[in-house]
Formats: sequence, C-alpha cells, structure tokens
Amino acid sequence: MRKPLRFRTKKKRVSFLRLRFFWCVIGVFFALTSFFYIVVFSSFLKIEKIEIHGVREIALEHILSVSKDYLWQTFLGIPQNSILLFDMKGFKEELIFTFPAISSVTLKRSLPQTLIVKIQEREQIGTWCPFEKIDEEVVCFAIDAKGIPFKKAEKESEYILFSSKGEVKLGKELLNPLLLFTFLDFIEESEKIGESFLFSIIAFTIGERGEIQGVTKEGWKILLDIKEDMGWQQTKLQIVLEQKIPLEKRGELEYIDLRFGDQAYIKYFD
Repeated sequence: MRKPLRFRTKKKRVSFLRLRFFWCVIGVFFALTSFFYIVVFSSFLKIEKIEIHGVREIALEHILSVSKDYLWQTFLGIPQNSILLFDMKGFKEELIFTFPAISSVTLKRSLPQTLIVKIQEREQIGTWCPFEKIDEEVVCFAIDAKGIPFKKAEKESEYILFSSKGEVKLGKELLNPLLLFTFLDFIEESEKIGESFLFSIIAFTIGERGEIQGVTKEGWKILLDIKEDMGWQQTKLQIVLEQKIPLEKRGELEYIDLRFGDQAYIKYFD
C-alpha cells in the first residue's frame, strides 16, 4: 500500500529592509539627529545677545565678560551657547560665585537668540570689622540683612558697625541673620528713646563668649543679654535714662548693664 503524498508549503522570506518597524526606527533616528543638530549647532538658536538688568554698583562690562566666557564653554565637545540647551542653573551659580555682591539672579530665554539676565544686588545695612582689632587699622566689610559680607568697606561710615570674631568669606554668612535682625530692631526702638534723651547707638560688639555691647555716639556702652527679653531691656534703658542719669552726667558714664532681671547697673568712670 502506497503512503499518501505530503506537500510542504515553502515559506516566503521577507527582507528585514521591508519591515515597517525598521523604517520607523530609521526615520525617528534621522529626525532626532536632525533636531539635535539644529538645537546644538544651528546659528539660528545660538545666543547672540545678553541683556543685563538691575546692575547698580557692579561693573556691567565685568558681568558681560564672565557671561560670554561661560557661553563658549563646552561639555563633551558640545557648545553651551545654544539657547535651548544653555545651563541656566550653572550660569546662575557662576555669577553668584564670581560676584559676591549679587544676591540673586533670574534668567529668561527670549527666542531665538537673546538671554535676559536680571540681577538683584545686595544692599548694605551695616559694616563688619574684626573684634580683636576693632581699635586698629583693619579691613572691614559691608554686610547685608542676611549677615553676608560682600565687599570691603570703610570703618567710619553712615552704617551701624558690628564687630565679632570670625573668618570672612565673601558671599558666605558671617553674622546670624536672626541676631542681626534683633540688633536692628533694638536700634530702631532706641532711636525713639534717643529723640528724648539725645543719644544714638552706632555700633555693636559681640565678645568671644557671646557678650553683647551696644556703643553710643557719646562713647558709653549698653551691656545686653541676647537670651533675655530685649523689649524689657529696652524699657529698663528708658527708665534709667529718664530717672537715674542726668544729662549733665552723661559724659562721665562708662556703661549701663541691662542683663540681669529687673535690675539695671550704672557705672561711671572713676
């Protein structure tokens, strides 16, 4: 008996070049390559203009110079001057590091070729000098409301003088901002008292163990305890000036100590 014949269907081979998926991948690859080239190397999206706003004391040409140098930096051979790929965060950090007088930087892209830089400069609220050399010829620094020194300053100026121990690093906190705020608030309230009793505070010194002294324009001092109620110490100062120290004896006054509870101690020069 003969075996039945079996027929095998020959499968048709399909070239991978004709596969739709393959061509989709190739198309996406070329599209991404073209987009990358346009973004990175196209002159149409190259930063050509830098607008800087908010500068008051910092030399504008210095900021422009640093900005242009940053634009010409490369990362893995890729230029940083494409407005779409520009490293905004790194550029902000570069400006603040290079110019300690800058408090903050805001950047904005203005397509296709303009970078807008808005700068907020630090405002001086006081002058800091080293405590251990306060009576010598020393280098002093302007500080802002955050207790950050940002430039050299004259010791004799219109600003309140603060002195303490510490190592100065421009752009880094030197005085605790909360402590600084307490001093400024005390000065503001003292000015109200001073209108009646003809005195003003021109300086604060912070000793090695944290002891606080306010120095008046007349030369006498106010000893304070920052851990105690500053408002109550202010009240004691007013009472003492009003009831205990005649104006004619003010020139003999060495200090008023307000640190202890309900007491206020008066010391005259011997």
